[in-house]
Formats: sequence, structure tokens, C-alpha cells
Amino acid sequence: MLRRFSLCAITLGALALAEPALASFHLMQVEQVIGGVNGDSSRQAIQLRMRFAGQNLVQQARLRAWDATGANPVLIVDMGAMVPNGAAGDRVLIATSNFLPGLTPDFVMASPIPPAYLAAGKLTFEDDSGTVWWGLAWGGASYTGTNTGVTVSAGGNDADGNFNPPFAGPLPSVNTQAVRFTGAAGALSTNNAADYGLSVGAAMFTNNAGSNGTVPVELMELDIQ
Repeated sequence: MLRRFSLCAITLGALALAEPALASFHLMQVEQVIGGVNGDSSRQAIQLRMRFAGQNLVQQARLRAWDATGANPVLIVDMGAMVPNGAAGDRVLIATSNFLPGLTPDFVMASPIPPAYLAAGKLTFEDDSGTVWWGLAWGGASYTGTNTGVTVSAGGNDADGNFNPPFAGPLPSVNTQAVRFTGAAGALSTNNAADYGLSVGAAMFTNNAGSNGTVPVELMELDIQ
């Protein structure tokens, strides 16, 4: 009887220790980013996508932008609350308040990505201590900084922990396209050059509730008014 009780206690203890891993934030892709709409760099959005279920405790995470040398970081947002939906493939939308009328972002950017960073730069999805879980660099050879993060073996999203080489082009801002991760929701990173491409036509963005909007439909309506 005592032995059975001890085994039961050990099992319950192990489950209690494992429980936090079921609800986290770090198994996440930077799925889609737009640096401006039709040349207006005040309209920006970043869409995250959960690689597995239970990754909705994003109050532990932040996003920072870096210049072409991988220096001078700017805090885009420090997410101060969890999002309610945490199924595999669910999104988290971070955007400027004027991005798409009618589509509510989950978090409003504290600062947009600086216009000087759009030709070449980097975006990092981090925990609040600065550990990088996903990196997206752009600008091809014009981006000369590092782009490293946590490896898969340490619980991250990239096998070798190096997200370079960068996406070949600038961060889109002159039309309605976005740079978009082309892999499936559960996919690991290989490198930015291989993983990202431009959206086909106008980009569609989705928030955590599953509401979406396509650039520039709402913007065109707003301009007409």
C-alpha cells in the first residue's frame, strides 16, 4: 500500500512539473510582416503563428527590430497579457493602431519598425530576458548582422540556431504585399532566405480571435470616406 501511494505521489509530482510546458509561448513562428502600406510606413503589422497548441502565454514575450548591422534595437511591443486562443496554427496580431480599420490587433505596437530599417534589418521574437526564439532578417547581403537564436535541441525553432541568410528583399512597404513564411504551421525554421517569400497579391492578416482583413480593401474604403 505504501509503495503504491509513493508511486502515485511521484506520478502526480511529475505531471505537476510537466504542466507549464503545455502552456507556453516560445514554439512560435514570425509568420508574416508588412513594413508599410502603399508607401505609408506608419501602417505596419506582424503576425505570429503558434507551431503547437498551448503557446498562448505571450505575456512572457516581446518583439524588437534591429538595423542593417544587427544593432540599435527598438522595442516594437512587450506583450503584457496572454491571448485566449492557443490551438496549433492560431495567430497573434501585432499592428499599428491605424493598420486595418475593422480588424482589431491583439497588441498595438509601442513603436513601429523605423523606416530606416526597412531596406535591411531584423526582427526578433524573444522572451523578456532577451532570449531569441525566432528571427527574421531581410535585405539580403545588405544585412550584415547576426541572426541567431535558441536551437531545437534546447527547445527552440531552428535546428542550428542560425536564421540567416536573410530574406533577399527589403521588408515590403511600397504596395500591399507582405513577407510571409511559406511553411506549415508546425514547421521549423531552416533559414530566412529559404523560408520566406512575398504574399501572392494583397496580404491578409488574422488576429487571435480568427478575424481577418485584406490589405488594402479597408484602407481604400477609409480613403474614399
